[in-house]
Amino acid sequence: MTTVVELPTPTVVAPRSRRRALRRVLRNPLAAAGLVVVVVVLAAAALADLLAPYPFDLVDFDATLQPPSLAHWFGTDELGRDQLSRVLHGLRVSMIVGVMSVVLSLVVGVPLGLLAGFYRLLDPVISRLTDTLLAFPFLVLAVGLAAILGPSLTTATVALAVGLLPLIIRVARSETLRLREMDFVAAAVADGADDLELLRRHILPNAVNALLVQATVAVPLAIIGEAILSFLGLGVRPPIPSLGVMIASAQPLFRDGPWLAVIPGVAIVVLTLALNLFGDGLRDALDPRELRR
Repeated sequence: MTTVVELPTPTVVAPRSRRRALRRVLRNPLAAAGLVVVVVVLAAAALADLLAPYPFDLVDFDATLQPPSLAHWFGTDELGRDQLSRVLHGLRVSMIVGVMSVVLSLVVGVPLGLLAGFYRLLDPVISRLTDTLLAFPFLVLAVGLAAILGPSLTTATVALAVGLLPLIIRVARSETLRLREMDFVAAAVADGADDLELLRRHILPNAVNALLVQATVAVPLAIIGEAILSFLGLGVRPPIPSLGVMIASAQPLFRDGPWLAVIPGVAIVVLTLALNLFGDGLRDALDPRELRR
């Protein structure tokens, strides 16, 4: 499940080019559809307290295991809790963990990748660290860390961020190696720019495109990872609703209430598919060959 995405051809991208790339994404039907779904899910997750018809932890023993109906659009669980309310709050947890784990991996991984690509003495040390982390599959590493640290929302975020870290480091390093050989960097050196200025003003801004594309790949990985950790009891714990926890709790009840597992599973599939469609469209739009048109 570990995927590193790199942009194919060197270029220096101006803000105007990025605006053209955004327009190109919106003209791509699949990418635009993915973006719409992601925006709707983000809005629903952010407004879960307002949109949920019932409190997610409201127990009603008179309404246990009811199938989807007008009163409960997604049915109820074995405690009579409304599944629509729990799915909305579960999506919030998934988005928080997914986005925060990617942000954390970017905060740590981008500086390490820049240093590895810019300083030859640091490159072997950071590359060895990256290779060591990549020796473990993404989910194996995340599960191992979560088992050591103990189950919680913070643990899931940190474990997934560490699993994503080598992907970010590699992209940042490869972009730095590419950009430091370009003419505009040589011109900045000739003008007296120091190392920090080169990295901050010339290399990092031009590496943003590749990092942005990698982030769109990493978020769905993190969302799936959070669901798996919670399913295994190593992530978010009840009573906090999580899509992974909901699927795990539904396993013994699948014959009597299949909707308890199917609906959260469909929510995960739709969200990750939408993110991947948007990410694919963004990668194509940021292709330097397209940006020159």
